[in-house]
Amino acid sequence: MAGFPGGKVKVERATVSHYRIVARLGAGGMGVVYRAEDERLGRLVALKFLPAALGDDPVALERLRREARTASALNHPSICTIFDIDEDGGDRFIVMELLEGVTLRERLAAGPLPIAELLGTGLQVADALATAHDAGVIHRDIKPANIFLTRRGFAKVLDFGLAMPLERGEMPMSAAPTARPSGPPARLTEAGTTVGTVHYMSPEQARGEDLDARTDLFSFGTVLYEMATGRLAFPGGTSAVVFDAILNRAPSAVTTLNPDVPVGLGLIIEKALEKERELRYQSAAELRADLRRLQRDSESTRVSTAGAAPGPAARRPPRRRALVAALAAVAALVVAALGGWRCCRRRPRRCRSAVGSGCCTRRRRGRSIRRCRPTASCLAGSPKRAAGSTCSSARWRAARGCASPTTRRGNRRLTSRPAATGSRSADPHRVASGRRCA
Repeated sequence: MAGFPGGKVKVERATVSHYRIVARLGAGGMGVVYRAEDERLGRLVALKFLPAALGDDPVALERLRREARTASALNHPSICTIFDIDEDGGDRFIVMELLEGVTLRERLAAGPLPIAELLGTGLQVADALATAHDAGVIHRDIKPANIFLTRRGFAKVLDFGLAMPLERGEMPMSAAPTARPSGPPARLTEAGTTVGTVHYMSPEQARGEDLDARTDLFSFGTVLYEMATGRLAFPGGTSAVVFDAILNRAPSAVTTLNPDVPVGLGLIIEKALEKERELRYQSAAELRADLRRLQRDSESTRVSTAGAAPGPAARRPPRRRALVAALAAVAALVVAALGGWRCCRRRPRRCRSAVGSGCCTRRRRGRSIRRCRPTASCLAGSPKRAAGSTCSSARWRAARGCASPTTRRGNRRLTSRPAATGSRSADPHRVASGRRCA
């Protein structure tokens, strides 16, 4: 295990004051953080020491004290809690709550955040900024590395070392910040006499002007932009290029880089990144309200579409849906009417008389009509025609020489004539012409 800041502690498991060092958690430009156990209270905490190079720097020591005083005065679930500031063997350190998870910078290495996670994280950070601003404190270094995401999904704002009390009208620590690269070119970080991180500075911060709470809102807008797109709002390999972009250029639209981003979120980010402070969000509470409204609308949309994916009909405008429904109802009525008419016109015939009589009843125009057709024996002229058989067509009977019918209740029945005296046959079914009505 490497030595502690200042090189004063060299043992594997050392004890600083009443804190037993367990493991090293990480290091940055302005501090080294260790996991430790509070032997008095029996709890795990995080200890933040100054780096060895800054152990005797009065500016760095003042920044450490300022962070402890400022953060300890703020009570909010999204602000890292400071328990104490102490010194042991010449090493000054801050005692803070131990957080399990990753920084937002580490999380963004995997790409942009889902919209639901982005809105949840953004709301927590905006609420933390609103609390700090109400207490008269501006952070001045809002960036993904200073936002921690716990394993339970909570966001914590870290590092109030550059925080400035508003009520005192205190000027920035540097009127004209000078940046020097630290780490990859994508992250140019100020150290010591700086007042922020170059890529996330506001225009007034880059110009060295007096700052107010709106500088944090611009920086927070750059963080929202990166969460939505996975890219820096103002990229550049040198501080000069970045400053030029911050002061003179507008970033690409988030909806162009990520089509899944709602238009409302794009508008919120654009307003937060306004270069003129008067056109920007005037308070963190105002920005928080817009994020909360967008989250509510997004949740209601997800609930309404949770049952099934919306089809083409669901995506039509309300008036068009009503017109389509009316036309469908009219079409259904027309089809039903036509079907009923065809059913009446083509209703199957049913024979209601004795088998072989050739008489059937059919329905036409709402009335029942009974008609009789010639039987097979009548058509064939069979001599075995039974008495009382019928022929339905008078024209057919005349052509066949059948006797005239008598009508009874709409049914045409043939009645045989008696045979003439002296005829060749006494068959009652023989007609005058000598032909049988089959």
